[in-house]
Amino acid sequence: MGNWWNERPWRLIQTNLREIDMVDIDAGQYIKQLKDFGATVVMINTGGILASYHSDIEDHTVCEYLTGDSLSKIMDECHRADIKVIARMDFSKVKRQVFEKHPDWAYRSRKGEIIDYNGNVHMCPCGGYLQEKIYEIMKEAAIRLPIDGVFMNMGGFRQMDYSYNYYDICHCNNCKRLFKEQFGLDLPDKEDMNDIVYRKYKVFQKVITKSIQSRMYDMLKLINPQIAVDGIDFSRIESGTEYPRKEPQWMYNSSSVARCEKSLKPFRVCSNAAVDFIGFYYRHVAVSPNMQSLRMWQDVANYIGLDYYVMGRLDNHQDRSGYVRVKRAFKYISEHEEIYKNMQIRGDALLIRFARYDASLEACGWIRALTESHILLEESDPDNITSLEDIARFKTVIFADIQTISRELAKIMDEYVGKGGCLIITGQTGRYDEEGNERGNIAFESIGAIKVDYRRADMRSAMFELRDSEQQKFPSLPETETLYFGDEYIYAQYDEKVERCLRLIPPHMFGPPEQCYYTQITDLPGFTVNSFGKGKAIQIPWLPGKLYYNEGYDNTFFFMKDLLKNFAGLETTEDVAFTPMIEVTRGYDMNGTHAMIHLVNGTGHFGCSFFEPVEVRDIKIKVALDKKPSELKSLVTNKSVPFVWKEGHAHFRIDQLGEIEAINVLF
Repeated sequence: MGNWWNERPWRLIQTNLREIDMVDIDAGQYIKQLKDFGATVVMINTGGILASYHSDIEDHTVCEYLTGDSLSKIMDECHRADIKVIARMDFSKVKRQVFEKHPDWAYRSRKGEIIDYNGNVHMCPCGGYLQEKIYEIMKEAAIRLPIDGVFMNMGGFRQMDYSYNYYDICHCNNCKRLFKEQFGLDLPDKEDMNDIVYRKYKVFQKVITKSIQSRMYDMLKLINPQIAVDGIDFSRIESGTEYPRKEPQWMYNSSSVARCEKSLKPFRVCSNAAVDFIGFYYRHVAVSPNMQSLRMWQDVANYIGLDYYVMGRLDNHQDRSGYVRVKRAFKYISEHEEIYKNMQIRGDALLIRFARYDASLEACGWIRALTESHILLEESDPDNITSLEDIARFKTVIFADIQTISRELAKIMDEYVGKGGCLIITGQTGRYDEEGNERGNIAFESIGAIKVDYRRADMRSAMFELRDSEQQKFPSLPETETLYFGDEYIYAQYDEKVERCLRLIPPHMFGPPEQCYYTQITDLPGFTVNSFGKGKAIQIPWLPGKLYYNEGYDNTFFFMKDLLKNFAGLETTEDVAFTPMIEVTRGYDMNGTHAMIHLVNGTGHFGCSFFEPVEVRDIKIKVALDKKPSELKSLVTNKSVPFVWKEGHAHFRIDQLGEIEAINVLF
């Protein structure tokens, strides 16, 4: 028998039940609502902060409102309706009265203070609760309740509360002892990547968190091998918002986190939750229905399971404005689930960024530039690259200011370039090794750098000059001789054979207007290109992605687009140029029977708002495919799409695009 999570169409709904929802919860009504959405999987609050069942484990606080149908009955009814159940466990906090019995379990600031939020005290992963007690709790739940999977919410070292108050690094006695044992050092006083001790501490956090997950997995598999464990058997992520925000709405949120989970892991079952509500403060008010719809279609286009996350129950949820659109996406996938089964995204470029929710501004800007250039894209975090085989199929791999690069990964990337690939690195990529030690040079031999001299973050007013000989490589910048680049620049020395492109104009006077001019142009490069083996490596010693994300000017976008096309050799899917607000993706069935091409209409995004997208007509597109198709068929209109096959590309036209178009490519 196979694993259920690999065989089941994944349409998940998380009802984040409040304790008062258990007063009158009705199993029949609960299941009816799930079936109305077409759910195949549900996530239900089970234990941790509060047990939603009558737990017998000491220090596992039982909800006092368990007067409705029991959790066991609800789960049994889900199974009768062919809906799998994932138990949501939150081990990040315990009730105050539990903490008072076990004060050594808690997070502690440098001053010895705890974090108590509404009577819930933050636990430290190094303390006895997460090192011992949670396994006792989880074992009881797995044996007593008919669960099919486990999701552990808010894992890791939590330094922020629900009001976004930020706290020190944990200085509890357990952290002090374990860190000392591992590194022979005292804990760092502050979070500063320039501090070797803090970089060691980041390694320490990763080891502790991974150990907790691995031990939980091993225990659950001994109880029942068919219990799916989040982070190993499946992964679940979220696309949400918050009030207030420091940055604009990130319109590619769902696409990005979906790709980062799915790329390089074709057999991993993943879902991305479209969070219904406006962050922690407004859990009973939904985000724009058009935002929810865009999130769903981005998940569809990137071949990740659909997932919808609401507070409370579906029947008593107070803002149901998103229901219609969510149900529409669920219905679409249910009607075409056989076609989407075993699909894997296939891009030409791979963007390396931090995992899960941690896409930096530099990464976000590259995601924008690639998507809006209509270049087929995948994403991953560095840990997923374990051999050349993982990345050999990509034309270009881009490291978006990834400052920690292991020695092994650096070797793999040099091998990739040597065999014909193109590597692009930006900012301080590779400044540190996996142990937190600072390098004196760039991590990759293929870049051709001799030495990094120093870094400056005060380059405001500096620019690059485009020489006449370089203009033809940047045709999108035909009427400018200058490129601006923001605050940061890395000064380095390079081997003589490295091609230096653009010339640095140092910071100069910008006021008063009468003195706004520069008098010096250096030979320091705006980027470098180094031939290495059969491939090439490009270093950009500044942060174009961050600049484009924050500022959004053509001056930056066209530089990135032309560099990707004319230096990295990437191609766009434009047969004739069309609006950058359309996202194009390509995927292949892992059995080789068919491919798919999606177009997602993002024209409804304006500033911080999401409106109904504007219908786009007469889109002429070309997509490279492994072989000539026998037919292209729209899953939206159910009609065949005429195409021309030329030089390995299918050329076709989309007459009109609403929210989404999905082209099934039959071979």
